[in-house]
Amino acid sequence: MDINIKDIELWSDIDGLSFTDAEVKSHMTNYISKGGKAYVGSDSQLFPDICNFVTVIALHDVDQNVARYYFKRFRVSSHDFTNLSSKILKEVELAVQTAQFVLELCPDAEIELHIDIGTTPRNKTRKFFKMINGWVTNIGFDLKVKPHSWASSLADGHTKGRRPGKTNNANNTQSSIK
Repeated sequence: MDINIKDIELWSDIDGLSFTDAEVKSHMTNYISKGGKAYVGSDSQLFPDICNFVTVIALHDVDQNVARYYFKRFRVSSHDFTNLSSKILKEVELAVQTAQFVLELCPDAEIELHIDIGTTPRNKTRKFFKMINGWVTNIGFDLKVKPHSWASSLADGHTKGRRPGKTNNANNTQSSIK
């Protein structure tokens, strides 16, 4: 299943407002020019018939008094994502696409990818750490994983409909890709 962040034209924020790429670029350019770092995270939630994927661009800097994020949500058939590896790898792919998008908008951006995997023995996703760490760091991004991957936690709330904004119904999403 091919999912591309460019399949959805607008970004949303927690208040349910929509933003074009140009508007996101304007916010990011100002923030990054003052030394801010971009944090990118993705997450997913598998339901019986669909899988919700969400990718997030977060801007957070205490010195600048900035705490805001933008997200895109994708609703796809659950058929291709019933095993953990396909779901996790698609989350990483979306995060990498989003980070590359940030670099297109702001070439000087420092970007940290927050991936929803753990490294402790109780985490089923620990077996993917070496592969994902190699993938992310070899293309030039910093990597954070659980418990330090807070941007992926922002995405998590939107996969399940817990965060305010668009909806509390997991089936009502911004994009349906077949």
